[in-house]
Amino acid sequence: MTRCSTAWRQALRIEYLSSAAADLEDIKCHYLEAGGKALALRMVRRIRADAAKLADNPYIAPPYELATDLHCLVVAKGTFLVFYRVVDHVEVIHIRRGEREPVTADELEKII
Repeated sequence: MTRCSTAWRQALRIEYLSSAAADLEDIKCHYLEAGGKALALRMVRRIRADAAKLADNPYIAPPYELATDLHCLVVAKGTFLVFYRVVDHVEVIHIRRGEREPVTADELEKII
């Protein structure tokens, strides 16, 4: 009989940079106007809940083709894209609607 040893690793901390926090505030304001407080809170919570999964599995999303040190996670049933990087924790850098034009290298330069 062999023994399995499972190496437990600690979940990574998730930090929302000021640019991502501003994105969340913009999203909240949009949904507040579009459907009220309940909808706005539900959308922000859904984004945060999906992004929280990165704490246990930070490499679940593929590297972003224009900046390979960043990853792009699809959240909220495909409605939003979360751009992040993994250092000693997860840094959420930018959040945008999925149907917008793809983020460019120039945009990422400005954000990072």
